[in-house]
Amino acid sequence: MGAGGALLDYDQDGDLDLYLAQGNILDNPQSDLQNRLFRNDRRRFIDVTETAKVGHTGYAMGAVSADYNGDGFPDLYITNLGRNVLYKNNGDGTFIDETKMANIESHLLSTSAAFGDLDLDGDLDLYVCNYVEYELDKDVPCYFGRMRIYCGPNQYHGISDILYRNNGDGTFTDITKAAGVFEPTTRGLGVVLTDVNSDDLSDIYVANDMTHNTLFINQGNGTFKEEGRIRGCAYNDDGISNGSMGVDSGDYDNDGDLDLWVTNFSEEANCLMVNNGQGYFADLTFDLGLAEPSFQPLAFGTRFLDYDNNGWSDLVVGNGHIMDNVNLINRLMTYAQSLQLFHNRNGVFEEITSGTGFNTEGYVVRGLMTGDYDNDGDVDLFLCQSNRPLVVLRNEIGNKSSWLTIKLVSGGANTAGIGSKVSVTTGELTQTREVLNGASYLSGNDMRLSFGLSKAEIIDKIEIRWSNGQFQTLTDVAPRQILVVYQKME
Repeated sequence: MGAGGALLDYDQDGDLDLYLAQGNILDNPQSDLQNRLFRNDRRRFIDVTETAKVGHTGYAMGAVSADYNGDGFPDLYITNLGRNVLYKNNGDGTFIDETKMANIESHLLSTSAAFGDLDLDGDLDLYVCNYVEYELDKDVPCYFGRMRIYCGPNQYHGISDILYRNNGDGTFTDITKAAGVFEPTTRGLGVVLTDVNSDDLSDIYVANDMTHNTLFINQGNGTFKEEGRIRGCAYNDDGISNGSMGVDSGDYDNDGDLDLWVTNFSEEANCLMVNNGQGYFADLTFDLGLAEPSFQPLAFGTRFLDYDNNGWSDLVVGNGHIMDNVNLINRLMTYAQSLQLFHNRNGVFEEITSGTGFNTEGYVVRGLMTGDYDNDGDVDLFLCQSNRPLVVLRNEIGNKSSWLTIKLVSGGANTAGIGSKVSVTTGELTQTREVLNGASYLSGNDMRLSFGLSKAEIIDKIEIRWSNGQFQTLTDVAPRQILVVYQKME
């Protein structure tokens, strides 16, 4: 099911570095297999794991990065089968394990995680997805006939995710029950913190495996209400719980509100949940051309991205079966599967995977990360594979069009402005992006906002609504630049 990783600028030199999580040998705790940190050195990556002191040797699932203590340097949180790990960035190229001191030492089977200022107190809280009750010595054997296969999720009991409140002093408090997000039987795999109902509060949407997806609506007082069913995003259009893995939020139709995208198991179409502007959703996957191409693959990591910078958010989906012997069960299925790219044509999608440069034999994708690692104005892809090497796909088409990348720098403890929204207007087109942490599956992505501007030679207006509610406007901005915007403190 794993693993993933995170893109982050850990040394604050202006480009994206790479942290990769990986599993280990479960019955050999002395194994020297470890996670890896690679420093971006002029578009090449150098392994700095040892000097940075982040070579965790647990059975890692995913990773996410954010500045949890507000010192200006992004930290790392790694989810594991077993003890999760928080690495605090010391600001000198090294990290220190602060898990125990921070009080986030969970020992469950954790998957995706995301940071966000959920209570608007200025610092970053942490949501951690947990999957099932699992112990190695209680592993359940499953078979197809006489052939050993991986068990389905229904063979194990689901467990609740965890919400940690940042206390502002380097420590966290588990407020899962007090905040109203305790769901004891779900199987959380993907999470995105996003403002679905445009009330300037971050809500929590969780992709669960074979249980209803959960949408926790932020009440503005430190608590949440689970409203996935009444808001139309708990099930697919047939009212069925899918085996959901990856998740993202984005304004695919450029109408100013944020839609939800979820990837699912094979023989289940992925789901695009379209926002009506008030935080209620309709599954329009079939209407928008996304259902039929997604029915056979088994999808994990995914993101909205404007790959060709034409001003409309496309979709990329990483696929790969969980069973390496699946072709012995179903001859139509393969272990490695095609990476899929769906081109957004003014709100309707067309699969354009062929001719993109993707490996025709496919990949076994789990985590999928997006980010402009070469700072050339278009979004590149990082594919974390199961038992296979990382794949980096450099975008060579996007920067032929006009573009703008925005990096927000907040004046408070939420230094990256997570949860802030930015709208960019060129002519009659306005695009809206939200600074997200986490999303996809087991992964942390570039938190800079990428805007495709087609042929625009000037940006008429940039409107920023910072996560603390403050507004900031820029006009007549030149494109084709990485624009760093500092919050003007009132």
